[in-house]
Amino acid sequence: MTEEQKKTNGAVTTKAASNVLSPETLQHLENLGGAGLETITTDDMATPRIKILASNSPELDSLENARPGMIMNSVSSKLWKGNEGFEVVVCGYDKVWLEWEDRGIGSSAPVNIFSAHNKPTDAVRGDDGKFRLPSGNYLEESANFYVLILNKDGVPEPAIISMKSTQLKVARSWAYGLKNEFIQNPTSKKMFLAPSWYRIYHLTTTKQTNSKGSWFGWVLDKKEFITDDNTFEMASDFNESIRKGLVKPKYDEESDQMSGDVPF
Repeated sequence: MTEEQKKTNGAVTTKAASNVLSPETLQHLENLGGAGLETITTDDMATPRIKILASNSPELDSLENARPGMIMNSVSSKLWKGNEGFEVVVCGYDKVWLEWEDRGIGSSAPVNIFSAHNKPTDAVRGDDGKFRLPSGNYLEESANFYVLILNKDGVPEPAIISMKSTQLKVARSWAYGLKNEFIQNPTSKKMFLAPSWYRIYHLTTTKQTNSKGSWFGWVLDKKEFITDDNTFEMASDFNESIRKGLVKPKYDEESDQMSGDVPF
């Protein structure tokens, strides 16, 4: 691998190809963009999920240098230090209610996934703090942010960040900020709501505690506006795929239990 090549999401990306290829070859590559990949669909690819490693995460045993509070890509197993994190732009958002059987019963996948507007009305909060259905299963609220990670060592990378339980407060603050990002047209003076990927956010983690325990959670820092045209176009394309229903989070019991000592 040359110095110009960067490894991103398990694949080699020639970000600086213009430095090593002739203009003719580069133009030929551009004309052939996507050739050989025509039959690969979204069903053949996994959109990475980004999660915070907890004190009981199995990745602490399987991944070298993994530590609680670090951030992990579920597909490439790439790790970020929690206090360093990464920058993202948000390309889409949705909220769902996941129906789970208690841990150790049934499969590791949710029994049902309900949209925010179709939450079962017969769920009652139990003694354990969970919303219980008559079946005994429980509901978990999940706020999903579809993002592009702005990697320093490669091209932007699509991913999904799901926030639940103690992190819903962060999710609501983030959603509020996105819905209140306005731009003024200097000519018409008209104010309009910016697309969600107009603003860059820096995500890190920190240890949080209350009377019931401790856990690692997200910290959100609003940064500058996006200025790179290619990144803006990639974000627009990712948003279109999300709106068409081509990008769907994959939920499993292990990845959605953030920490054994997270209080409910």
